[in-house]
Amino acid sequence: RMIFDEIMNNNDQYFILKDLPSYIDAQERAGALYQDKNKWNKMCLINIASSGYFSSDRTIKSYVQDIWKLPKIS
Repeated sequence: RMIFDEIMNNNDQYFILKDLPSYIDAQERAGALYQDKNKWNKMCLINIASSGYFSSDRTIKSYVQDIWKLPKIS
C-alpha cells in the first residue's frame, strides 16, 4: 500500500508508471524467449562471455589498495 500511495499521490518522481508498459513488454519477451531453452542458454552464455571485468571488482580492488591498504592475498 505504501508503494501504491507514493506513486499515485506523490508525483511518481521516478516515472515508474511511465516505464511500466515497456517493463511489461520486456517481461513478456523474456518469458517467450525462456520457452526456447537452447536459444535462452545461448543468449545467457554470450552475455556471460561478453561481460568482461566487473566494475564492482575494480571498486573492491581500489578499496583494498587505496583505502584499507591491505596486502594482496595469493
